[in-house]
Amino acid sequence: MNPMLPLVIASLCLFISLPVASAQTRAEPEARFGFNATKAVEWLPLSGDEADGILFPVTVNGQATYADIDTGSTVSDVALISSKLVPLANGAKDGKAISANGYGGVSHYPIRRADSLVIGGITLLNQQVAVTDKPLSRDERVGVTIGIKMLMGLTLQVDWENRRARFLLGGDLPKDADTVTVAIETRTHLPIVDAEICGIRVQALLDTGTDSDVHLVPEQEKLWECAAPVRSDIRGIGAGGPVIKGLASLPVVRIGGRPMGPVTASIDPEGGPLSRRGISASVGTGLLRRSNFVLDAGNSALAFYGSDRTARVTDRTRIGIQYRPDGKGLLITHIMKASPASQTILKPGDRICSLNGRTIEALAGKYGDISPPVGKIARVGVCAGPTVSILASDYLAFPGVPDIAFPAGTPAVPEPAGVGRVTEAFARCVNLSGEEMAEACSIVLNAPRVANFWKETARKRQATAFPNAATPGIP
Repeated sequence: MNPMLPLVIASLCLFISLPVASAQTRAEPEARFGFNATKAVEWLPLSGDEADGILFPVTVNGQATYADIDTGSTVSDVALISSKLVPLANGAKDGKAISANGYGGVSHYPIRRADSLVIGGITLLNQQVAVTDKPLSRDERVGVTIGIKMLMGLTLQVDWENRRARFLLGGDLPKDADTVTVAIETRTHLPIVDAEICGIRVQALLDTGTDSDVHLVPEQEKLWECAAPVRSDIRGIGAGGPVIKGLASLPVVRIGGRPMGPVTASIDPEGGPLSRRGISASVGTGLLRRSNFVLDAGNSALAFYGSDRTARVTDRTRIGIQYRPDGKGLLITHIMKASPASQTILKPGDRICSLNGRTIEALAGKYGDISPPVGKIARVGVCAGPTVSILASDYLAFPGVPDIAFPAGTPAVPEPAGVGRVTEAFARCVNLSGEEMAEACSIVLNAPRVANFWKETARKRQATAFPNAATPGIP
């Protein structure tokens, strides 16, 4: 969603058409945007595993699916959508495509047209989107990935505690929010936050598309000096395929001056996407899940709030086996270096048919025993092979440092009073009449961070209540 092009805001989701750029574009159906303020304040349920990101229900071309938020995506100008939802034959006959330079290499996505995309109170019609036939997430239900560009005119609130999220008007932040500055880098158009790692200040990418705590680039060796002595590795899947990255723990990372620690940091391979973009580090959902947050990218603001969730969301592997479902078993894709599993005969390509005496089929997707609590034994049965006993250990923990989001001395962060207040007021401003409408419109007019377009709409509505009086509020 281009932040330079205003949305029409109304409870009934009225629409505007956007200008076209060429004669060929004019032959296409008009792209239109709508925003339903009444519906926008309602919560969308978060789905799936938290570690898989911010997943919520959306509708594409009338088909129900799920979307995730990836603020680090290089496909940021448009939504990335599965070809199962938007056929490759849809529109864009000129062969236009977009490239993404991610982990594993460069991918190219054709540009097509989505008839409709509905996200909470947002409705987008006849939108150009990037299309792929590759999986968008480890959660196979995800059919849409939304980048930072679509968030620029909105406020995203994520309430992990109650498993919900919503998209509000840009500028709808708590009045006295304690915020971290998020800058949109002019060259890459990616969100950047100030971070301090091993006492060194760096500019870090805010990347909700990775479940990691922190990524570092190999060129910044000093950022690795304070890491725990145990060095492991992890297999990931990027835009270009699988990639192996180094892994270790750091005692603390400061995000905009806010300390969090310890954190698990991975090291990009040489020439990885962070290096290619000239970025020293990134922070992912591993850190963002430690408390609830509000992101208003258009106003350069990120606010953490609520209770410390670190102890509940920190789930370092205690065995070191990476795997994927494979028929009635689990296929081992990677054995992590220095892990308990690395001391056994297990290797990538082995198939697991049982855990602690129960078949994989009988477990029905509940594979928690493959990484049991510290001190417990996992008995891993190889298909047509032996059963291997592995003692679980927290080998990636930072010695002597507890897992906390807000270390001792850090002020408590309360629930932010007033988030959604401006959006709720705008819905009343649009739908009510008389003094009630004028009062609601005044809230929008006096909101300091709300864009002038919203205010102009509120001003016009307020003028209908008192046509012969000056309109109060801030221009």
